Amino acid sequence: MDDAKKLGGRVVRAWATLLVAMAAGLAFVWPGLARLLIYERAGLLAGQAWRLWTGHLVHFNVRHLLLDLAVFLPAGVWLELLTPRLARGFYLLTPPAVSVVLLLFDSTLTRYAGLSGLATGVLVLLALVQLRRKMDEPYWFWLGVLLLVAGKTAVETMAPGALFVRFDPGVRAVPLAHVGGIVCALVAFLTLARRTGPSSG
Repeated sequence: MDDAKKLGGRVVRAWATLLVAMAAGLAFVWPGLARLLIYERAGLLAGQAWRLWTGHLVHFNVRHLLLDLAVFLPAGVWLELLTPRLARGFYLLTPPAVSVVLLLFDSTLTRYAGLSGLATGVLVLLALVQLRRKMDEPYWFWLGVLLLVAGKTAVETMAPGALFVRFDPGVRAVPLAHVGGIVCALVAFLTLARRTGPSSG
């Protein structure tokens, strides 16, 4: 019982991760809210800037939501417990950065939704932080995570459709969002490394 309480207390400390996940769940069960929040190119160009952030909370179907949360929740909780300020800053700045990348480099994308770009970035950032901290996990594990993310993103870029999610007609996978998440993770990690100096090991 005490161990369960300790675990629950630790998870609650990752409140920003839980808040993002709950907001995504709320957007899914409230279609009217999802329409207001979704990344929509026309809306953004009309000045609806909130969609830069909120579009990432919307999902097209249950499988889409669950797969994104399956990556985002464990990686996000872990990262936020390790380095709360870095994780929360990443949640604040990465969604609009990825949205701007989509806006600038994919003019044919009229709508976008999903946490996958943010989740990919969080997973990469967690792996980089763990490699730098030289924790008990073997080096090859986190290196393997980075290689798997890179490989999956490369395959998605060349593949005609999404690897794990089946979308409705007219909806397509957007690997550029994952690339954006990875770039944001690299920038966040380099910023962290510059501020904190060499790892103490």
